[in-house]
Amino acid sequence: MKLKKNILFFSYFGLFFFLLFEILFSEKSVFRYFNYLRTINVNLEEINKKSEELKILKSYLKNFENIPEFRELVIKDKLFYKKKDEKVVLYDFNF
Repeated sequence: MKLKKNILFFSYFGLFFFLLFEILFSEKSVFRYFNYLRTINVNLEEINKKSEELKILKSYLKNFENIPEFRELVIKDKLFYKKKDEKVVLYDFNF
Protein backbone atom coordinates (compact mmCIF):
# COMPACT_ATOMS: atom_id res chain seq x y z
CA MET A 1 0.00 0.00 0.00
CA LYS A 2 2.79 2.40 0.89
CA LEU A 3 4.65 1.52 -2.31
CA LYS A 4 1.50 2.26 -4.32
CA LYS A 5 1.19 5.71 -2.66
CA ASN A 6 4.85 6.48 -3.35
CA ILE A 7 4.53 5.49 -7.01
CA LEU A 8 1.37 7.57 -7.34
CA PHE A 9 3.04 10.54 -5.62
CA PHE A 10 6.14 10.34 -7.84
CA SER A 11 4.04 9.99 -10.98
CA TYR A 12 2.03 13.12 -10.05
CA PHE A 13 5.22 14.93 -9.12
CA GLY A 14 6.88 13.88 -12.39
CA LEU A 15 3.85 14.98 -14.42
CA PHE A 16 3.71 18.30 -12.57
CA PHE A 17 7.44 18.88 -13.06
CA PHE A 18 7.22 17.99 -16.76
CA LEU A 19 4.28 20.37 -17.34
CA LEU A 20 5.99 23.14 -15.39
CA PHE A 21 9.16 22.64 -17.43
CA GLU A 22 7.15 22.76 -20.67
CA ILE A 23 5.36 25.94 -19.63
CA LEU A 24 8.56 27.74 -18.66
CA PHE A 25 11.23 26.52 -21.09
CA SER A 26 9.63 25.17 -24.27
CA GLU A 27 9.12 26.87 -27.63
CA LYS A 28 5.70 28.08 -26.50
CA SER A 29 6.82 29.30 -23.11
CA VAL A 30 5.35 32.06 -21.00
CA PHE A 31 8.45 34.20 -21.45
CA ARG A 32 8.15 34.11 -25.23
CA TYR A 33 4.46 34.94 -24.91
CA PHE A 34 5.25 38.14 -22.99
CA ASN A 35 8.01 38.99 -25.45
CA TYR A 36 5.56 38.57 -28.33
CA LEU A 37 3.04 40.79 -26.55
CA ARG A 38 5.69 43.48 -26.18
CA THR A 39 6.60 43.18 -29.87
CA ILE A 40 2.94 43.35 -30.90
CA ASN A 41 2.43 46.53 -28.83
CA VAL A 42 5.47 48.18 -30.42
CA ASN A 43 4.22 47.26 -33.89
CA LEU A 44 0.74 48.58 -33.09
CA GLU A 45 2.25 51.90 -32.03
CA GLU A 46 4.17 52.08 -35.30
CA ILE A 47 1.01 51.27 -37.26
CA ASN A 48 -0.86 54.05 -35.46
CA LYS A 49 1.94 56.53 -36.25
CA LYS A 50 1.93 55.46 -39.91
CA SER A 51 -1.85 55.77 -40.14
CA GLU A 52 -1.69 59.31 -38.72
CA GLU A 53 1.02 60.17 -41.23
CA LEU A 54 -1.12 58.67 -44.00
CA LYS A 55 -4.08 60.86 -42.99
CA ILE A 56 -1.88 63.95 -43.12
CA LEU A 57 -0.53 63.01 -46.53
CA LYS A 58 -4.00 62.25 -47.88
CA SER A 59 -5.25 65.65 -46.76
CA TYR A 60 -2.18 67.24 -48.34
CA LEU A 61 -2.89 65.42 -51.61
CA LYS A 62 -6.55 66.39 -51.47
CA ASN A 63 -5.59 70.04 -51.02
CA PHE A 64 -3.08 69.76 -53.84
CA GLU A 65 -5.67 68.34 -56.21
CA ASN A 66 -8.53 70.67 -55.31
CA ILE A 67 -7.02 74.08 -54.51
CA PRO A 68 -5.11 75.80 -57.32
CA GLU A 69 -3.43 78.32 -54.99
CA PHE A 70 -2.11 75.52 -52.83
CA ARG A 71 -0.84 73.67 -55.90
CA GLU A 72 0.94 76.79 -57.10
CA LEU A 73 2.61 77.33 -53.73
CA VAL A 74 3.79 73.75 -53.55
CA ILE A 75 5.20 73.80 -57.05
CA LYS A 76 7.01 77.06 -56.34
CA ASP A 77 8.37 75.82 -53.05
CA LYS A 78 9.41 72.31 -54.01
CA LEU A 79 10.33 72.67 -57.67
CA PHE A 80 11.60 76.27 -57.56
CA TYR A 81 9.27 77.17 -60.37
CA LYS A 82 8.52 80.81 -61.20
CA LYS A 83 6.30 82.55 -63.66
CA LYS A 84 7.72 84.72 -66.43
CA ASP A 85 6.80 88.01 -64.84
CA GLU A 86 7.81 86.99 -61.32
CA LYS A 87 11.06 88.10 -59.75
CA VAL A 88 13.16 85.85 -57.60
CA VAL A 89 15.29 87.21 -54.79
CA LEU A 90 18.49 85.32 -54.15
CA TYR A 91 20.40 85.74 -50.93
CA ASP A 92 24.09 85.23 -50.48
CA PHE A 93 24.99 83.97 -47.00
CA ASN A 94 28.78 84.04 -47.20
CA PHE A 95 30.04 85.45 -43.93
